[in-house]
Amino acid sequence: MGRSFVATAAESFQSTLRELGLTRVSPDVGDPAKLGRRAALVAAAEAVWTRHVGPLLDAKQVQELLGVDTRQAVSDLRARRRLLGLPKGSGRVVYPAFQFGDSGRPFEALPQVLEVFEARAHVDPWTIASWFVTPQALLARMTPAEWLAKGQDPVLVVRAARRSAARLGR
Repeated sequence: MGRSFVATAAESFQSTLRELGLTRVSPDVGDPAKLGRRAALVAAAEAVWTRHVGPLLDAKQVQELLGVDTRQAVSDLRARRRLLGLPKGSGRVVYPAFQFGDSGRPFEALPQVLEVFEARAHVDPWTIASWFVTPQALLARMTPAEWLAKGQDPVLVVRAARRSAARLGR
């Protein structure tokens, strides 16, 4: 069996610090424990988010799923708040798979939910994605994504979005 993930990552981190000439405590870098924690958080952030919101599709995959001619059409749907797109640090946009039903079409309530959050809370798309996968009291402790996937009343999802947006918008 090979070395552990953590041991390999720690060795690589140490090696990179040496390459950068950062072998001693430096005011430029600060406390080494805090530096290590920040580095781990930055390195793992995308994986943690993906685990939280579920599978993410790229524009090409969404294009194929929706049967539209171009990736620009997907981008236009996002711009018109018909799809939830999540910007990544690289500039790419990914799309949570939870917003699509078994038919491959976005859930009918999605534009209303996106509009509610834009109008009332002004939160970033990652926050909205997190909301979709967080249990809501109004939805019998189901997540909005689960609720919509089970074909439950979409009006209640919009109502739950209004409640959450009102709290977030304060």
